[in-house]
This record gives sequence, structure tokens and C-alpha cells, in this order.
Amino acid sequence: MLDRIEDLLERQRKPVIRRGEDDLVFDSPMWSDFFGPNWLAMVLYDRGRFWIEQGSDGRILRYDLRSLHGFVFCLFGAAMFFAGGLVEGVAEGLKFAAIAFGWLYGMNMLSAWARIPRAIRKAVDRL
Repeated sequence: MLDRIEDLLERQRKPVIRRGEDDLVFDSPMWSDFFGPNWLAMVLYDRGRFWIEQGSDGRILRYDLRSLHGFVFCLFGAAMFFAGGLVEGVAEGLKFAAIAFGWLYGMNMLSAWARIPRAIRKAVDRL
């Protein structure tokens, strides 16, 4: 199962930095492939871990993904909207920044939350 996840990560341009018997870890800073394809399901995530647990119903694949660099990038974008909104006052600047951050980060996360589980299931279920 982890071999299939490793293939998925390779297709997603997420290099595996550690592979154990029951887990694997990838680390891919956002700036390492900044001008790469941005339509990939896992483009927003810069670090993650996949592992297999033995449950009562059999083996279960678990994962933990982190998007710190995407979060910081979206904060920077929101700060630019805040600076632009300061012409109208601090309250307007904060409103513009909140809307920009919600749109930039929120829409990226919603898209990832819908696409990543589907990509993982497809990678694991293929024969």
C-alpha cells in the first residue's frame, strides 16, 4: 500500500524523505517547485506523513498533511489587501484582509479536502 502512496507522491511532485516499514514522510517546501503545476491535488501541502495502523477490521491508512507555507503565502496576500484597504481606514483594511485570506486559503483548503482523499483512494484501490 505504501508503494502506491509513494507513486502518488511522485506524481504530485512531493519527494519522500523517509520511508519506514509502516510509514513514509515527504517534505516539499512551497518554493522548491514554485513555478511547477498548480493543478495538482497536493500542491498546497509542504510536509506530510502517511502510516499504516492495524485496526480491528484490518489495515488502515492514516495521513497527516501540513500546509504552513501555503498559509504564510495567503497571509502575505491578505497583508497586501490590508495595506490597500488602509486608504479607507484600519477597519476597512482588516475587512479586506479577512476576505482575501478567507478566499485565498479557504478556497485552496476546500479544494484540497475534496481532491486529496479521492486521489489517495484512487492510488490505493488501483490494481
